[in-house]
Amino acid sequence: ELRNRAAVLALSVLAVGAGLAVLVVSNTASRTSSCQDEQLFEVLKELSRRFFFVCQDVAAIAKSVHAKIKASGTQISDEKLKEQLARQCKVFEKLQQIQNEVAEQFGLTPVAIAEMQEQAAEDSEMESYSVGFRAMLDDALAGKSPILPNVKIPKALTEEKALEIHRQVQEVEAKKVLDTVSGSKCSLKELGEVLAVAHKSAWDQVLEAESELLHSGGPEVYHSAVA
Repeated sequence: ELRNRAAVLALSVLAVGAGLAVLVVSNTASRTSSCQDEQLFEVLKELSRRFFFVCQDVAAIAKSVHAKIKASGTQISDEKLKEQLARQCKVFEKLQQIQNEVAEQFGLTPVAIAEMQEQAAEDSEMESYSVGFRAMLDDALAGKSPILPNVKIPKALTEEKALEIHRQVQEVEAKKVLDTVSGSKCSLKELGEVLAVAHKSAWDQVLEAESELLHSGGPEVYHSAVA
């Protein structure tokens, strides 16, 4: 609920236009100890990684919605549309769940992390996470692919290599679909479920094989690179 937002990672939820939830970091208090800073940035890194995948899902939905609205000629402001998309996709609820899970993962409470975050508010890296969170959400609600805050793209992940990985995913995905269906009849709903599972499984398989290239960064590194 909204009453809990001040205690969750010190991320204030502000209204943009008609009420779109975005993240900003409080700009008060002094720096904390270097030890706390390191722990806090690990927390923010994990929070960013998890929220990235939420934004990916939001971007896919938003892209479809934007296309349908454009085709129908419906008149709606960007602010109102973003507000509706954020509500439909339950962005705030998912973020709050992620924040609670990450706090538990690091053996902390949301309140303790909030205090650490306030103390480090003037740190430039802290600000970059704040800007990065806002950019991820704004891009996703506009139907654009998000980019992970502070992501480091490996030099070996060239455009050519990215295209090669994409081709591999398509081949693996097609094989998985054929192996699953294998000539049997299925409804459109069942086919849709098969395609969705095959798509996710193919990406997981191919990117896992490329984990060394991605410096163990995971799929978020690849998808940020091609965004």
